[in-house]
Amino acid sequence: MGASCAKEVEPFDPDRGAGGARAENGGDEKGPTSIRMQEVKSELSKDVHLPGRRSSEIHDLFDNLCSASRAVGGGEKKRRSIFGGKSARRSFIAEGDVLYSSSKLTSKLTGPWSVVIPKGTIFIGHKIPDTDAICSAIAAAELFDGHPAKAGKLNTETEYVLKRFAVREPDLFTDVAKKRDDSSVCLVDHNQTSQVSDGVDLKKVIGVIDHHAFQSGTICTPFPIYTDIRPWGSACTILAHGFIQHRHPLSKSSAGLMLAGIISDTLSLCSPTTTEFDHLMVTFLSYAAGIKDVDELAKEMFKAKSKQLESMNAYSLVRGDIKKFVTEDAASKASLKLAIGVVECTNPVVVMNRKGELEEELRAFKLEEDVDIAYLIVVDIVALYSEVICPEHDEIDLACQAFQAKLSDNGTIKLEKGRVSRKLDFMPNLVKILEKGWHKKAVDDHMTKRAKRQSLAQVVYENGQVLGRGSIQDAGEQESTGGVVDESQILRLSSDEEDEHHL
Repeated sequence: MGASCAKEVEPFDPDRGAGGARAENGGDEKGPTSIRMQEVKSELSKDVHLPGRRSSEIHDLFDNLCSASRAVGGGEKKRRSIFGGKSARRSFIAEGDVLYSSSKLTSKLTGPWSVVIPKGTIFIGHKIPDTDAICSAIAAAELFDGHPAKAGKLNTETEYVLKRFAVREPDLFTDVAKKRDDSSVCLVDHNQTSQVSDGVDLKKVIGVIDHHAFQSGTICTPFPIYTDIRPWGSACTILAHGFIQHRHPLSKSSAGLMLAGIISDTLSLCSPTTTEFDHLMVTFLSYAAGIKDVDELAKEMFKAKSKQLESMNAYSLVRGDIKKFVTEDAASKASLKLAIGVVECTNPVVVMNRKGELEEELRAFKLEEDVDIAYLIVVDIVALYSEVICPEHDEIDLACQAFQAKLSDNGTIKLEKGRVSRKLDFMPNLVKILEKGWHKKAVDDHMTKRAKRQSLAQVVYENGQVLGRGSIQDAGEQESTGGVVDESQILRLSSDEEDEHHL
């Protein structure tokens, strides 16, 4: 959509000269001029305001290339119409020197004229926000003159990044939306309904800027929206490129935030999701932010991320970075809910020492969230190794087939070096086995699930912070309110009970 549009004067006739007269036989014939374009005002122009952001360098480059191509061979080639003659159809020109010779045309088609995100839009990342989600929201707000928001509590890595670049933490989306009730919303770093922040009205979503695939549960909107989905390593990479496209002023703080977002999502350019564009944007952003040592920034970020793990309880570790997907059971054709949690750290031993309680919490998560299959994958972001924690036999069976691995002595599945990406390594391999006919063997009926769910130990909160699940001692104190039961008593099924739920 642009503020003006091109009006076609008449179909191009290759036998007609520049002045409109047909060339005579044998005369000195000069090639016809470029397609004649008359600029007219669009009826939609009142809704679009794009002052001075055209990419003039790009259309100048086209003009130079086209001029060079015309010079080759000692003269201009005769332009050819695909349809020829006096066809009433629109004429299509085959040669590039004609197609790109109009500077007005190339300016309109190569500039960021199609990006129409209204001023004042709220930019929000996914639930359980990571560094890329927060930093891309802040950068997008600067680029499009909007307002950043967060979907939940920040992790220690993101807190470190905001403190390092002296940027204020965004407010919760619900608080921002109350102040700006009529504002439109643009999602960044996600496109699935399950990841959308609480309080977001999909009717107000006018855009998505993301680097994830369209999988199960992609958002649905009542009207077309602006969508920028690219197979790059992070949403911050896309936003950084947006600043270049728009020739928009870039603050050092936003450059630093986008640099941190790329480092976090690509594991300092070591993840298999890393692309050439991520490398290019890291170079550009490090210069813009004045960061001389990118490796030092990455080390400090990863250290901040790992520091949090030592004090986190099992509840928070499992839910800290978990994403849910909906696929299909090949046998029953019923929907199958799959959840994959990831813990990235520099010292995986700290997490693996708590394997038992993490397995218990995964089983609790499955009951509370009504999930069929759940994993927690511990990623060593320095050595680039991953270890899969499986709560039950179904998870073990599926993962062994998906990753062509065996259960280790400590009861986990260790993946080969380099498999560290949920998007590229974990999810696709699991789905591939599901599509081949794998099905869940241990299935509880509705009443059994309900009974277990009601009997789960309650989650204890204090000042908004999760302290973990209630203990047996708590059960006696809170007996009058229904009690808090130790989850290990509920979740460990006897062998007899398991047999009843096998298909």
